[in-house]
Amino acid sequence: MKISICILLSLTFLAGCRTGADIANESEATVLRIPKWSFLVRASASFDKDYKEVPKRVYVFPALRLNTNGQPIDQLSPRQMTDGALQWYSQAPLGSQLKVVVENKLSKEGFRPISFQEMMDYPEGHSILVFNLYYAETSASKDNPTADPDSSWTTFTRITAATFPQDLNPQAKRDIMNQEVVTLFNDREKGAGVIKRSANYLLDYMGITRQWSESVNLLL
Repeated sequence: MKISICILLSLTFLAGCRTGADIANESEATVLRIPKWSFLVRASASFDKDYKEVPKRVYVFPALRLNTNGQPIDQLSPRQMTDGALQWYSQAPLGSQLKVVVENKLSKEGFRPISFQEMMDYPEGHSILVFNLYYAETSASKDNPTADPDSSWTTFTRITAATFPQDLNPQAKRDIMNQEVVTLFNDREKGAGVIKRSANYLLDYMGITRQWSESVNLLL
């Protein structure tokens, strides 16, 4: 997967300090030790410059996994619910979880997630922003060949968004954004959390077209 994006992630802890007043008021306050994720970021994002504003209604498909060539290895399958509504399902282990993560993030940014049935019934085309989510599962990093393989792991996350005509014809869709990120981190068991955080991070940069590098600290 030839993507020039890299994030170095490490976990540190912020130690709390107590004064005499703090000790006296222990029954009223709790000293917390808050983990902090530190990212060293190189990222890229593209956004259609013709869109000054995007629809506030959004539909998010469950995530699909990608292979080493960046191609999906899962498929979306439809399911009819007891009320007759159609929903989509992904066999990817994080398929539904990433959908929820992205919907929650978009809600905080002022968007309104809707169901697939609502999207099908909506009378106007290109009025709903449709998100597709992709990720590659944790694998040994090839970006740092001198690193200890037990502490050098990588994941990949991609988010795309487009609008569709009223009949949902994929040949007539309008691609609006594409954002990708590769993460390098030192604890394989944290892979799922890294992917979720990467999706949240990417959505902070909707509306831009650029590549950038920065250090990012996130409190849990």
